[in-house]
Amino acid sequence: MNYTFLINSLGPDRLKKDEPLAKHTYFKLGGPADYLYEANTLDDLVAAVQSAITYKIPYLVIGGGSNILVSDSGFRGLVIKNKSKEIHLKGFAGGVEKGKLDLKEAIVEADSGVPANHLIRYTLDQGLSGLEDMLGLPGSVGGAVYNNSHHLGHLFGDHLIEVLVLDLEGKIKKYTQAECKFDYDYSIFHKTKEIVLSASFQMKRGDKDSLWEVANAAVKRRATTQPLGAPSSGCIFKNIPLADAMRIGTPDTTQSVGYLLDKAGLKGLSVGGAKVSDVHANFIVNDGTATTGDVLALIADVKTKIKEKYGVDLTEEVILL
Repeated sequence: MNYTFLINSLGPDRLKKDEPLAKHTYFKLGGPADYLYEANTLDDLVAAVQSAITYKIPYLVIGGGSNILVSDSGFRGLVIKNKSKEIHLKGFAGGVEKGKLDLKEAIVEADSGVPANHLIRYTLDQGLSGLEDMLGLPGSVGGAVYNNSHHLGHLFGDHLIEVLVLDLEGKIKKYTQAECKFDYDYSIFHKTKEIVLSASFQMKRGDKDSLWEVANAAVKRRATTQPLGAPSSGCIFKNIPLADAMRIGTPDTTQSVGYLLDKAGLKGLSVGGAKVSDVHANFIVNDGTATTGDVLALIADVKTKIKEKYGVDLTEEVILL
């Protein structure tokens, strides 16, 4: 593959050759990318994608790397790490009280490279409600939009009103919330493969102290129910369909795949350095020696055991690259 024109376009000082992707994922796994480019602004991101399209170089855009599993062989092409970081009030309703802006509701726009937690903390500091239940969410805004991240029944896309994307021809376009086709662990971008540039959220005024109480409770809940100290990608499998939960007779017809794996006695199951977490059975953790091959073999083993025991076909939530 000839990278000469791409290197000249983006600048040799901005590109890292044979960059290990394990350095850029929560799982701490993944082989090298031929080249990696860090996009610090949306203009950088657009320019990098457009250059890759122009020079016919395969490309991949990643954010925080929280929900991806990269192969041990890495990626043949250009990996663009999205580090765009702008957040601002796009519009608001309210007035000025005692010399301070008194917001009743607001539209908050965030670049796709903004860590989801930074966006959530920004809205909390502004006294704006809607995302407080999701504090502690890993990854970037772009990834959360792409996969419609969730926590305790709350979906990231619930308060989203507009998404700006870059299409496969390198052109900018907009989507409304309805056009995003949000569903559990799904958005239309799974199908279109377009790159999320920014997202706008409709937020309402709330009591700042109360919002922080809800947010901090969410963080504590994650800390006590998830293996946050070990490298992982978050939940490995999507929750099971309601029909399967009813057929199996899970308590309160819970669709939690973590419950199913726990009941099947799969906590602690391992392959190489990859292990089903003892804290939450829907997490696979890397003990520091795992390869992506280990994780994939463990995923296959878990799927086989659940199919044999319950007749349920599990689907990966983690994105395999």
